[in-house]
Amino acid sequence: MKLNVKQRNWLLSLHIASGGLWFGAALCSVAIALRGSSLNDGDGLYGLNMARNLLGEFAIAPAAILSVITGVLLCSFTSWGLFKHRWVMLKQVMTLMMIVIGSVWLGPWTKEITAISEVARSQSLQNSHYLYLQQVVTIGGAVQTLALLMVIAISTVKPWGKQKVIPTPK
Repeated sequence: MKLNVKQRNWLLSLHIASGGLWFGAALCSVAIALRGSSLNDGDGLYGLNMARNLLGEFAIAPAAILSVITGVLLCSFTSWGLFKHRWVMLKQVMTLMMIVIGSVWLGPWTKEITAISEVARSQSLQNSHYLYLQQVVTIGGAVQTLALLMVIAISTVKPWGKQKVIPTPK
């Protein structure tokens, strides 16, 4: 089954919008983290961590999931296919890696630094574990955001052609 032009355009629009939301929220999270690195006020520190946590839960994660769903549907119901083009396969691999890294490490660590700063407030800045996680989440979030920008660029440029099909011996 293939989508007609109108269906494809609506699905593509939803895919682009979800990717844009994902990128924008991730960029905002990194900006908030960079601002928080110079903050000494305990209430402000907790507020910034809470904002990053909320961005992750209510913008980044849902946008990433919607991006994957719409991407798979686009590949499945258009001529792009899931495995025909190298650029599509690279996008799939990068996206899945970002989702795993975000879900397994960055998201839980953001929740952890939020919990620490909620209780300890400005004393969090004397907690080596907090400082380590804050740094890792900031750097990891920046790398994730750059990787997402690369995925967007690959989607736009479509730099590689189709996979070469190796004939099977008869």
